[in-house]
Amino acid sequence: MNTIQDIHRFEQRIYDIVQDYIDDFYHQEDMIVIGKRYGKITIQTDSKDAVKVGKSTELYPLKELVRDGENGQLEPDNDKISDIANRWVFLN
Repeated sequence: MNTIQDIHRFEQRIYDIVQDYIDDFYHQEDMIVIGKRYGKITIQTDSKDAVKVGKSTELYPLKELVRDGENGQLEPDNDKISDIANRWVFLN
């Protein structure tokens, strides 16, 4: 059974990855890879060429999870991150 806290924890995991991407600016083509394995959701980052995509795997380009903040600096796009989290973690 999932709770709202589970969704928030998952959002935070994605947020942290996107923030690292902004801070260290990996490669332009890096992705967040989210999939289900053995009933657990897994997250990894890698380039699209290195990813093995399965039926229960989705790719999210990191560059699409970033927006310009009010101060003109890049920041994680919380709305997009929340949308992703809600696709993977369901409330029971």
